[in-house]
Amino acid sequence: MDRFTANLAQGERLLDRMLDAGIALEHDCGGALACASCRVIVREGAQSLSAPSEDELDMLERSDAAEPGARLACQAVAAGGEVVVELSPRRVPARAAGSCPLSVTLRAAKFLAAQLARHPAAVAVRLAVRPAGCSGFGYHIDPADSIREDDKVFESYGVRIAVDARSLPYLQGATVDLVQDGLARRLRFDNPNARESCGCGASFTP
Repeated sequence: MDRFTANLAQGERLLDRMLDAGIALEHDCGGALACASCRVIVREGAQSLSAPSEDELDMLERSDAAEPGARLACQAVAAGGEVVVELSPRRVPARAAGSCPLSVTLRAAKFLAAQLARHPAAVAVRLAVRPAGCSGFGYHIDPADSIREDDKVFESYGVRIAVDARSLPYLQGATVDLVQDGLARRLRFDNPNARESCGCGASFTP
């Protein structure tokens, strides 16, 4: 377990200082509070950091990382003073920044490309998760006519895909595939973030 000690200036973000010091701390969402990959354990100086917001606490809890002293380095802003943090090898794993947050199979990508071709004004396929369905949350796939500031954008087999910041934690690590259901074809999500899914695979409980 590695330790990092720094004397932070007022208004300085812990993540920025750690990256400047050459520490390869994962920050997959770029500090947008859409993942828990930059989790650290604050051992000393917690009082000199901003208090965690409800959103930060919720993200830590949903990522099974809410242990004593746990903080997201991207959200910890200093009031000034020394802090000592630990980087645990057991911290929540994450993909390297810039990589795909989820996997899309070749057949699913071809299906999405065909759907996108019907909407000439669309610039990407938007994958989202919203409250709905028999299990609490539902998957939504729509043509996107613009890219938002908080979107995570990646390309799979030539198809541009956008995922908004609110949906990203629910889709991180998922695989999207195309399956044959009787005479119809539909997209199916193999989602490691789902504790329960309905029989149709269209909704889930995180």
